[in-house]
Amino acid sequence: MSKYDGRLATTLARTGGSVRVTLSSNDGQGNGGTSLPCKGCWVQAADDNSDVVKMNIGAAATAILGVDLARPYISGTTASGAAQPLWVPISDVSQLYFHSVGDSSAVIDITYLLG
Repeated sequence: MSKYDGRLATTLARTGGSVRVTLSSNDGQGNGGTSLPCKGCWVQAADDNSDVVKMNIGAAATAILGVDLARPYISGTTASGAAQPLWVPISDVSQLYFHSVGDSSAVIDITYLLG
């Protein structure tokens, strides 16, 4: 148990929030580049993005630098089911960088936990 608030140390934080990143000219940064301290976050590319979004931590993502965020399963031309969000153990949402080669206005949703 935590000596600070009487709950188990493995219990998730009681507070948090979410931010949405819309890429501008193929690039974006978590919380628009404004510092947002956290204990970690879930990151998910929007279902209607038309191309893969790359994510990098601490430096700009590029077409070849970063990890691909999961996309929903595509059957023909229709998305069926949402992609699984990616857990990122990070201390500041603004340290997340995004890039998409083929979708200049892709959207990424971030849900974060506060300490």
